Amino acid sequence: MVRLRDFLQRFRPAGAPGPAAPASVPADVAAELEAELTPVFAALAGTEAECQTLRAAAEVAGRRIRAAAREEAEAIISAARSNAAAERAGAATAADVRLAAENRATDAEAEREAARIRGQARERLPGLIVRVTEMLRVVGRRA
Repeated sequence: MVRLRDFLQRFRPAGAPGPAAPASVPADVAAELEAELTPVFAALAGTEAECQTLRAAAEVAGRRIRAAAREEAEAIISAARSNAAAERAGAATAADVRLAAENRATDAEAEREAARIRGQARERLPGLIVRVTEMLRVVGRRA
């Protein structure tokens, strides 16, 4: 079914605004646009081909860059894996050295504490001997 708008489009004026013009055939807008744009698109064909060439070159360069980055990452990982054993050994050695120093410090502290306790024992021993002797005399008198 023909729509009213399509029907009325056939009777639109063909000329510029102004006095009524003689009857004419309606303008074919699609054909006019195609005729107007065809030379523009033809002129852009070379540019479009150049864009496609540039895009293809960029894709190749991108693949090459990604491959180089992948190789570099693999080399870094390989070097890290080979260095890991040496780093672990170095860390273990450093820990051993630190623990040995802590052990020496603990031993020295223990030696100082033992010397302090021996000194206290020497100071208290005469008094304790006197007390034990007194206790033994008291026990001996009772027996």
